[in-house]
Amino acid sequence: MSDITEFALANIARVDITTEETTPVNYTLINVASEADIKAYISAGEEKSLRVKNVIKAQNNTEDIVMGYDITLTSVTAQPELLALIDGGIWETATKTYTAPVVGVPVERKKFILKIYTEDKDINGDIKGYVEFDYLHCSGKPVNYNIKDGDFFSEQLEAKSRPASGESPVTFKYLTELPA
Repeated sequence: MSDITEFALANIARVDITTEETTPVNYTLINVASEADIKAYISAGEEKSLRVKNVIKAQNNTEDIVMGYDITLTSVTAQPELLALIDGGIWETATKTYTAPVVGVPVERKKFILKIYTEDKDINGDIKGYVEFDYLHCSGKPVNYNIKDGDFFSEQLEAKSRPASGESPVTFKYLTELPA
């Protein structure tokens, strides 16, 4: 019997977002994302039975196929530059004004690579290392806001990762330390 590699993952140590454009823009988020909900986006397979009266003669099965991931980051602080990337609006630094995309027309959002870093914890609570999850060709979706009396503002940053043909929908790798 061979040993199985295992990691005790906890927390979101960091999130990196890099735009996929000629001159990429990098965003590094530390201590701002409180939750990452990542769900597989699939083309559902089928099970078709050839049934004659009360007898199954054959079964034709097709498997579920992963086509990417739907990702929701819950952010505990407002980052207007990132909001503009995800939501598709414009952040004016000089006037400190965010303007969401105009209603009723398609929005051209920039594609980006999303990297989520989690901590590998030791039995005493120390950090042994990190695991970096990479999602390619992400594009944002309209942002949901949560404003509640007595609570701090939070926003949900939603994106969909849809890799090209032949690309993996997610990769992760073990790191001994976070990138500089």
